[in-house]
Amino acid sequence: MIRITLLAFVVFLTAGCLPRNAFAPPPDNWEMWKKPGIEDVVLWKDLLNCGYDSPFGGLRVKERVPRTLSQVAGSMICMERLGYTHSPRGRDTPICRISGWKSTDACLLGKDIPIPDPQRRLNGAYCKQYPKSRACIP
Repeated sequence: MIRITLLAFVVFLTAGCLPRNAFAPPPDNWEMWKKPGIEDVVLWKDLLNCGYDSPFGGLRVKERVPRTLSQVAGSMICMERLGYTHSPRGRDTPICRISGWKSTDACLLGKDIPIPDPQRRLNGAYCKQYPKSRACIP
């Protein structure tokens, strides 16, 4: 009886201490980018134009090519140059000011930063796999 009472007490105390979305899945790529007045489809297209594999983080693309950390940082810098802000935890911090990214070649040397290209999006693995996606309409 003491164990049950103790367990109930611990659950009662910790129930209010958990963050609101403690067990929620991580947000998709597109949910972390913000730009006032932009529609979701435009954001999805810009992500693909800048070299993202998919606008949706957990989606598996069959022909996915592994990318280096610098290439990922380059895609993020490309999005920033289009006027988007990256807000992973509600903070709008430029990618090259974040400790894990600032040592990449994209931040240090300006290498691996793609220029937004609709052909990259339309010919990419995502649009080949999902040609009817709204992000893949020219």
